[in-house]
Amino acid sequence: MKQRDVSRDPSRRHFTVVEANQTLPRLVRLMHTLKHKLQWMSAHEPDGVRSGSEHNIVNEGPVDPDYFRSLVTVRHIVKDVESMGVQIKDAKHGLVDFPSRLYGRDVLLCWKLGESSVRFWHDCDSGYAGRQPLPETESKGSEPDEGN
Repeated sequence: MKQRDVSRDPSRRHFTVVEANQTLPRLVRLMHTLKHKLQWMSAHEPDGVRSGSEHNIVNEGPVDPDYFRSLVTVRHIVKDVESMGVQIKDAKHGLVDFPSRLYGRDVLLCWKLGESSVRFWHDCDSGYAGRQPLPETESKGSEPDEGN
């Protein structure tokens, strides 16, 4: 497989199916930890404390140290996953997308915690509801259609 020069800006990276699948061992560990931390935080959220969508504490006031450490861990995991170029779509369910190219257009390869490999894709605007199986050649590891 030829090596491609991937931009240092993760938001501009396009993954092949092979590249996306190569991230899964690390991604599985990160997403399991993220899911468990979020579940713990939900069960132990202190009265009067609300964490926002950016995983920060919205109000001022004292916070249990364990809760605060969990929050910091969540923020680090999110940053780590995003630095890989992977988009977290639903942290509680372990749903992520990998920017890619297919059929000459930008698409998202779709993977959910518990799936053994990346086998689905959807248009950038359709989301999880638009998931479709990858074409046979893509799922066997060929390079995506770069659409040049």
